[in-house]
Amino acid sequence: MKIVTWNCKMKFREDSKKILPLKPDILIIPECENFNLSDQSDSHWIGDNQSKGLGVFTFNGFKIELYKDYSDDYKYILPLVISKEEESYHVMGVWTQKVGEKKKDHQNYIRQFQLSLNHYDSFLNHNNVVICGDFNSNLIWKRTGIDQDHQDVLDHLSDKSIYSSYHHFFDEEQGKESRPTYYHYHQEERPFHIDFCFLSQSLINTLQSVEVGKFDDWMDLSDHVPMIIEY
Repeated sequence: MKIVTWNCKMKFREDSKKILPLKPDILIIPECENFNLSDQSDSHWIGDNQSKGLGVFTFNGFKIELYKDYSDDYKYILPLVISKEEESYHVMGVWTQKVGEKKKDHQNYIRQFQLSLNHYDSFLNHNNVVICGDFNSNLIWKRTGIDQDHQDVLDHLSDKSIYSSYHHFFDEEQGKESRPTYYHYHQEERPFHIDFCFLSQSLINTLQSVEVGKFDDWMDLSDHVPMIIEY
């Protein structure tokens, strides 16, 4: 199974030709236009702006079903059941925003995701859980008071035996990542790691590789680079 996530900074209809050669089974695209890829097996898109939402695409026969407890209060926390024959995954696409009726409670981006975890408790209890996308957060900002809830999210997921694939594979600490996923204003000297893919223990046990795109390969298209996870 290969999962790819990339905040494409819109224009995905045009830029999809750059990401598709990675041959994902599941493709999670924040800031995505609402459209279908010609060779997809299935897709699900959510958004208020047809040019900028959250898109999830599947290939190689995988089908998508929206999870029964989806809530618009956490609009861009998108819980899906993705399956093919006997193979099934509970996949949560993420693009953290301050939206919905609880917007007043979303003091920062990660707060929205933290609030959603309680709502989606039953979703997290499944065996093959994937939580992947643009979190707009990193543990380094906890010290400045911007993202006080980041560690709480990590603890909550750990209690569910769900862990960051990147940190497991590269044996790096949260907040000390050596491979950025985002470059502020496309500037190489302003790197951050704000895109994550969390996997349940059953998938961590079979993790084969994690890759992060290179600055020079992607900055002409977006301020994010893709993350590629294979298990």
